[in-house]
Parts: sequence; C-alpha cells; structure tokens
Amino acid sequence: MTKHYVGVDIGGTKMLMLYPTENGYIEKKVPTGRDCPPQQLKAELDAFLAELPFAPDGVGMAIPGLVDDGHTVRISNVVPLLAGVTGEYFGAGRFPVRFLNDVKAAVLAEAAHYPADAVVAVIMAGTGIALGISDKGELSAGSHGFAGELGFSVTDTPEGVQTFDQLAGGGPLLQQAGCTPQELHERLARGDRAAVALIERAGMYFGLAMTNIMHLFDPDVLVVGGSTSTYPGYMEKALETADAHTLPDIRRGCTVARPRDMKRIAALGAWELIRR
Repeated sequence: MTKHYVGVDIGGTKMLMLYPTENGYIEKKVPTGRDCPPQQLKAELDAFLAELPFAPDGVGMAIPGLVDDGHTVRISNVVPLLAGVTGEYFGAGRFPVRFLNDVKAAVLAEAAHYPADAVVAVIMAGTGIALGISDKGELSAGSHGFAGELGFSVTDTPEGVQTFDQLAGGGPLLQQAGCTPQELHERLARGDRAAVALIERAGMYFGLAMTNIMHLFDPDVLVVGGSTSTYPGYMEKALETADAHTLPDIRRGCTVARPRDMKRIAALGAWELIRR
C-alpha cells in the first residue's frame, strides 16, 4: 500500500510544505516571521493537508534550532516561540511528526546525490548560519542531537568575541543595512559602497567558517545554500578567504557546490526523514 508523507521547512520568513509526486510537487509557501506563534504554523499545516487528496501517513519538519531526539524543539533563535513545541502538537494523534534541525534535513537531501562513502558537509547561510555533516552515510548528531550549531560558534573580532550568526547571518546583516533583502540587492546592484562593504565583511567571516569546517571534517564536498549566500559578492569573498586560509591539500580535496534544489532543500530532507 502506498504511503503518503509530507515535508515541511519552517524558516524565519516563510514555511514551505510539500508532497513530491511523479510530475513535480504539490506545495504551498506561507509567511512566518520572528514572532510567528506555533498556533499559526499548525493552522497553516492543517489547511495544506486538508487540500491534499489523501490523509498523510507522517510529516517531517525541518526546524531552525536545537531539536531533541526528533520530538521537541529546545531553542529556536529564528522562530523563538517554537521553543518547547513537540511533534505531537502538530500531529495531534492523527499521524506521526518528526523534527530535524533544518540544516541536518538539508544534509539528508544533498547526501543522496553523492556516493555512500562520501563525507558531505552542508552550510546554510540564511537568517543565521548552520552546519550539517553526513560522514559516509551517517548523520553527525552529537550526544544530544545538537551537533552542527556553527552559527553559535565564536571568533574574535575588533569589536570583541562574536558568533558567526552575528557576523555572517542574514538577520544581523539586514539590521546593519537597515533595509529589506530586496533593497539590499538593489543597493548592491547600484554599487552602493556601504552595502558592498557590509557584504564583503560578512562574506569574509563566512569564508573563515568554511575554512574551519574543512579543517575539522575534511569533507569531499561542501554544499553552501541559503538566501544570504546569494547576495552578490558574498560567496566570492567567502571563497577568496577560504582559499587563502585552508591547508592546500584539504582545500584541493573539497569541492564547493550549490544545492541541487535550493528552494526545497530542507523540506525535501524533512520528507526523507519521515519517509525513512
């Protein structure tokens, strides 16, 4: 009997829900936001499920934050009101729901495209910075499932010790720019010096984060996704920095790639999680 599973990606600005079919996707995107309550997310999910021509057998959800054993959100600095929410809240006894950190979900989606014995690292540069590692088919989770919190990792700066979220994440970057993502893209297209300088600084620190990951995990491939990585000049500066500071043998052995499906990467990983 055919089983029907749904993948969900909750982000700082939107929630994507999808069901893969032979001819593409049944999908829906809705806005979220930092102050988005769980009740709103549940209502949107229920509305999407009600539109499907079947009752789901399970839902996988990619969560921006620390997730405990696939069932409980411990911390979400992107959508703070998710803290303490369980999978049972969304399933309400109707179907199983499993949570996974969003970048770890992205790793599940990307690792499927590489050999089983490959070491695949995925860094998502979105509202914040996050990391996931697939080491020869095994997802690195740590003792409590929290491994990969690259955004909370710290480095010294002229202004003192700061996290990579603060230095290279899209949320703090837009706060410094004082504008929307679209407006920042427009300023960069005009060659606005202040905007270019902001992006170059953020890209430089992101490049240092990439260097640390290559030195720590020696991956075959480092996949970089997330909307912040699409700002013109961001990845160029990041790659320049990583090339300058990574041991040559390690850098030569690591391919830097983009996600196969940037827009759906975390939702597809969440779908893969619940399908398994």
